[in-house]
Amino acid sequence: MAGSIKRVPTGDDVLAHARSRAHTVQAHVQLDEGLHAPGQAAPATMRTAQSVDGGAGVPSLYGSPLEPSWTIRRPELTAVLDDGRAVTIVRGGSGFGKTMLVAQWAARAATAGVWIDVDDDVSDRLTFWARLFAMVQDSGQAPLDEKWLPSPDQIMAGGDLRRHLIRFASHFSAPFVIVIDNAHDLGDGAVEDDVRAMLRVTDRLRVVIVTRGMSSFDRKEHGADLDIVEIEPRRLLFTARECALVIVRSVLTVDAKLAHEVHAITGGMPLATRLVAELLDGTNRLSTSRETDAVIDRVAEALVASAGVPGGPEEEEFWSFLQRASLLDGVTADEAARLGGAHRHAAREWLDRARSLGFGFWESDGDEPRFHFVPITARVLERSATPPDRSNTANAEAAAAEVLWSRGDARAAWARAVRTEQFALAERILRESFTIVSDDVPSAFEPLLAVGTSKLRRFPFLTALLGVAHARSGNGRAVGSAYLSNAEQFARSRMAEASGDERLAMLAVRLVALRLDGRWAPALSVAADVSAAAERAELDHRRHTPDVLASTLLQAALTFADAGQHASALRAAERALSVSGIRAESVSAIHGVLAGIHALGGSIPRVEEHLSAREQPGVPSTRSSWAELATVLLLLESADFEATLDALDALAVSSNPEMRVRSIPVRALVDAAQGRSLTSIATVSDAVTDRDRIAVPPAVRSSLNRSIVVLYLAVGALAHAKSAIRSFEKGDPASAIGRAQIALIEDKALDAVAGASDALAIPTLRPRDRAELLLARAAASLRLGGERAAIHDLSEALRVLDGNGLRTPWMFLVESDRLALGALADGAGLLRPELLERLESVPVLFTRLDSIVELTGREREVLTLLVSGLSVSVIARQLVVSPNTVKKQRASIYRKLGATTREEAAIAAIARGLLDR
Repeated sequence: MAGSIKRVPTGDDVLAHARSRAHTVQAHVQLDEGLHAPGQAAPATMRTAQSVDGGAGVPSLYGSPLEPSWTIRRPELTAVLDDGRAVTIVRGGSGFGKTMLVAQWAARAATAGVWIDVDDDVSDRLTFWARLFAMVQDSGQAPLDEKWLPSPDQIMAGGDLRRHLIRFASHFSAPFVIVIDNAHDLGDGAVEDDVRAMLRVTDRLRVVIVTRGMSSFDRKEHGADLDIVEIEPRRLLFTARECALVIVRSVLTVDAKLAHEVHAITGGMPLATRLVAELLDGTNRLSTSRETDAVIDRVAEALVASAGVPGGPEEEEFWSFLQRASLLDGVTADEAARLGGAHRHAAREWLDRARSLGFGFWESDGDEPRFHFVPITARVLERSATPPDRSNTANAEAAAAEVLWSRGDARAAWARAVRTEQFALAERILRESFTIVSDDVPSAFEPLLAVGTSKLRRFPFLTALLGVAHARSGNGRAVGSAYLSNAEQFARSRMAEASGDERLAMLAVRLVALRLDGRWAPALSVAADVSAAAERAELDHRRHTPDVLASTLLQAALTFADAGQHASALRAAERALSVSGIRAESVSAIHGVLAGIHALGGSIPRVEEHLSAREQPGVPSTRSSWAELATVLLLLESADFEATLDALDALAVSSNPEMRVRSIPVRALVDAAQGRSLTSIATVSDAVTDRDRIAVPPAVRSSLNRSIVVLYLAVGALAHAKSAIRSFEKGDPASAIGRAQIALIEDKALDAVAGASDALAIPTLRPRDRAELLLARAAASLRLGGERAAIHDLSEALRVLDGNGLRTPWMFLVESDRLALGALADGAGLLRPELLERLESVPVLFTRLDSIVELTGREREVLTLLVSGLSVSVIARQLVVSPNTVKKQRASIYRKLGATTREEAAIAAIARGLLDR
């Protein structure tokens, strides 16, 4: 530390002062630089050489402070200090509990040593070492002969100090520890060079450095040859459980809710946690916002006093900067400069100062270091800073949204821009990242619902998203449709006079509005225009902002996907991905959409490829419901049904209503595979319970209809399955698949061949659909005796299954056909044993018609009475039979219907047409 010295102290001066400090006994220790209530004294008490925990003869660290009475055990961190590294750095700001932690370890350390606290009297290298050797001499613990201890006069005389230090370190006969507390106050960097030189000549010396700031030991070029470990600031913060342990010392009782509330207030900062605990008197449980605010204000006031926060007009610029910089957590120096309106160098210096005051800490994840603010910082700034200027605050909020966007968090950036009414910025974010922002739960758009409509008239993307928000969670689909229509009309009128990015953006608005409003024909027309223009290279990448171009192409891809045009959707999305210069977050989102489309189509290797691309370095982990849907389908193809259900539950919680409806057919298939078809039929039939909220796309409607057919077939309800077939659009491959499977169940092989052949002529079939149709035609051909045709179709089907990693199409074969095709493939050498094993691991869903058992007349009579709610004894009296007879008939009914309760039996019977509704 710097300072003018009027008289050079002699060795005797230093020795006398060191001994005076070492034997001063005071009330209790501060937590670092101030863990005590305002007004209480809290300097450290020095220890003399004595036993630890009552154990005679066990050395302790001379000069180490006593632990506070409320100290909690932190075994994970003290274990790091026990590890015996040559250098242990404990770093954190004021109030982070550095000194408390090391004192806790020192009280139980079985190693001799000394604790030196750097203060105003240690002004340079000479006075530091003079005090340290005086303390070593006083401790009587040094594991070496006293002749190797340099005297204070030798130290203060100057000369070759390094020689004295190396001689001292070289003669240790046992381990010895030096703790340097408040090392950030050392004004002479030569001290650390001295320590490094001593460590190179002995493995019996350990140094623990307690500091707020950086140390030369942190620099790899200096510390690579030393055994160094650091306890980072984040690890010093209390967990919620540790907060509870601190609180219980003050109020005796604590519950999880209170502990989490305190942890949220303090961020686990030990000093702030202790101060909150002291303010809780057992009745004040933070049960109201007023109580919480009062406690936080008092803690902030105590922190300001404890940390010695400076004030005054000369500090105004610093506090103003810090208020704006703390709008975001984890800021780099560049980001803080943008937020605070300062130069980068000044921003770095001010953040270092904030770290020293305990407002946060630096942390590096391999890239540029980021500064993390502790939660209580905002209240401290309210007490220390002048009221912010409104214009500066608006600029800072806009900068915060820009920073979030540049980090790859478009959702958070958009939300902040809307919340602070930065609508021009919010519109720009939607232009380039609409798919990312809109792919969220309905509650994410509630701030937009609170905005006055008049403020959004000039912003078509925001108007369209407002329509989506109303449809999902606001005033309903009718209101949402009106906003979507307004956005589409606005965009269409602007296109006549727009060009470049503006024209592209208006095309994207039209796609969004038309698609989400369920106007598929015009939406497909616009999507085709976008796709055709891209193919003709009319969309010159050099004349457009890359993300605007990619976002528009992605909207076209989603439109094609919703309409069931699988190949066109993939082409448009691949073109979006090929646009050079797009944001990493956009790359991640496009990979997610591609993974989802490929998963629905049944190309599992491509799914894995795109999901893997999202995890590459430099690609932000943007949550994507399309990627989550792809993961669900991957699990389904692995036949891990329990994991599939867990993933479906997670998707339902985190996604929008449109994606939840997309996932219903997957859940239905899992239900069918696990024997729950009966209970699933009603769920799928009423899948869109909020039809006034969303427009179900044609592709999703087709999947829902297909699920209903599968579920009816799984319970043998052919009549209902045939009725459901009529719900398909003309030319839908799913209709042909359902008809072929019904024909096989009815043993109408010729009809199955004809239906499958017509659909297989469609050139744009998805791999999943193609495999199901080929398997159905192969099974039908084999039944008709056409072994050669069966081998041809089976060979092609197995190639599709193997090449695309599919198993589920094998589920839709009746058991006899599975066995016959498996034997045929084995005999013809078409099937690897491991592939057959994978296919046979999936369950059988369907049975042939001759396997379906009908109920007898008496069983139907009993079933009718059962589902009416009558008891067994009442039924027996009505039918004039014994109760045991009724029970046997009930058991037979349940067995035939695959039911376990009256309700399931009723559903199964109605599905089979055995019982009137």
